Amino acid sequence: MARILYFVSGHGFGHAVRSAQVVRALSVLGHSCEIVSSAPRWIFEANLKGVAFGHRDFRGDVGVAQVDSIRNDLPATLAGWRELLAASERWLERGLKICRAEKPAVIVSDVVPLAFPLARRAGIASALVATFTWDWILEHYADDNPAFREIAGLLRELYLQADRMIYTPFAYGLPALHPAHEVSLIGKRAAASKAEIRKRLALDSRPAFLVSFGGCGINDVEKMELGKLKDFQFLFHGGKRPANGNIITVPEGSAAHEELVAASDAVITKPGYGICTECTLNRTAMVYTSRGKFAEYGPLSREMQQYFPAVFIPPEELLGGAIGAYLEKIPPFTPAHRMDAGTGATEAARIIAAMAWRPHPASGSGGSNDKLV
Repeated sequence: MARILYFVSGHGFGHAVRSAQVVRALSVLGHSCEIVSSAPRWIFEANLKGVAFGHRDFRGDVGVAQVDSIRNDLPATLAGWRELLAASERWLERGLKICRAEKPAVIVSDVVPLAFPLARRAGIASALVATFTWDWILEHYADDNPAFREIAGLLRELYLQADRMIYTPFAYGLPALHPAHEVSLIGKRAAASKAEIRKRLALDSRPAFLVSFGGCGINDVEKMELGKLKDFQFLFHGGKRPANGNIITVPEGSAAHEELVAASDAVITKPGYGICTECTLNRTAMVYTSRGKFAEYGPLSREMQQYFPAVFIPPEELLGGAIGAYLEKIPPFTPAHRMDAGTGATEAARIIAAMAWRPHPASGSGGSNDKLV
């Protein structure tokens, strides 16, 4: 049995949910994982029930600072990345202590950039699991502030130190790493049918829509005026929002997120890898809004329409009580919509497991003369 050190971005919940699926698949193969992430432990626990894993709270990246799901804070983003990179030597020293304690055979990262110079310094094989990297995301803001281009260049050099890359559909702007392995989508398909889940949730015959905006949440949900749309039911996963007529809160633990996706006629959301994967695997449509200026948004919002019906609603109409008209014009699935096996976690785990038994050429002697950033 090999030990895997798995670094996970703390930006939103999508990276954590995706990584948890790979950790579960590695466990099935007999390997154990120590997760290193600023994403809260509970999100891994929710997705790794029955799987033993370790968790260390360790900030590995900044991502894009956000006011909420659809508004970015670029000054805070730039300041955060500058601070992290300026402290890279301290970060790497802490990482080496973790390596000495855990003795991993492989370091995996989704998509923490400093994990790769750490692996080189420790003499450990490394794999990047990604659908984008932060250099590509930050380069998108260079016209707002040229300093983002410099940060992006530094991050790109860090990613290029990975030994190999694993990616799935809905991947964009990735570094030129070889070998690179394309696998199926990494996500979750509901085990029960739509009818079974709706019956368990006591939903009636009205169309149901899951309102899902991930780890960053969305402000002013009340402005959507969902309570006025009595011909529809609206589902919220977790939280303390009280049930109110056609607005239904499903407590954590009583249903998995992918089950709510499967039970819904469409998901009201912003496009991101996780929700696009769940809509694909559970054959659910989407009503989506802009997520502000974010490099992934454009290509993802175009490609996702090959997999499921998707209707765009401008943010001002979403938060202006105008969503009802959009819910009435969602097109159906057609034979032209693509499908996916959804077995990417198992495929990725097999690639990572194979790395654990190969000798790694790095000597681990790097020392203080290594050029990191």
